[in-house]
Amino acid sequence: MAAPQVHLENLQYRLKEKPVINLEIPPSKKKTELIPTPKLEIEGKLKHQAAKDKPRPRPGDLIEIFRIGYEHWAIYVEDDCVVHLAPPSEEFEVGSITSIFSNRAVVKYSRLEDVLHGCSWKINNKLDGTYLPLPVDKIIQRTKNMINKIVQYSLIEGNCEHFVNDLRYGVPRSQQVEHALAEGAKAAGAVISAVVDSIRPKSITA
Repeated sequence: MAAPQVHLENLQYRLKEKPVINLEIPPSKKKTELIPTPKLEIEGKLKHQAAKDKPRPRPGDLIEIFRIGYEHWAIYVEDDCVVHLAPPSEEFEVGSITSIFSNRAVVKYSRLEDVLHGCSWKINNKLDGTYLPLPVDKIIQRTKNMINKIVQYSLIEGNCEHFVNDLRYGVPRSQQVEHALAEGAKAAGAVISAVVDSIRPKSITA
């Protein structure tokens, strides 16, 4: 039986062919690999990471909120919610500085993020070394009993810091006011000293 005839021309043509490599990037990869991550998305992830790293408040913890020119205070209750003093008028923002110009305030139960208004904050139980905190269940009970009540407000004697310290320790104290009064006393003392020095008789030398 005769051997099958090999077409040498076809064999030589196939050996000369080179494999074709597809360099086109699939549409799905174009979107994910070639488009840079937006700046806002990166910042959002960083903020989320920062919030994740911040210690979670426990019931009865005092929250210091850094507003422009002053600190607002709240007491953490549960489920990311706090209790704090706010102006009774609904025309003003919750926890705004307008409380300073009123002699009344309402005790509000609010979500922490709604009280922050974008401001920074921290857990600050700074008087724990001076006073023994009340039992947590008693702090929470006293705090919840105050919700929605209208109380007398005084910048010097009954502000938001007095309020939360009274709930945690049973002692209405505001170090903001104490520091301000101390600085004021120093300034007044300096003025009085300068005045006395200016009117003091000068010795006459021959």
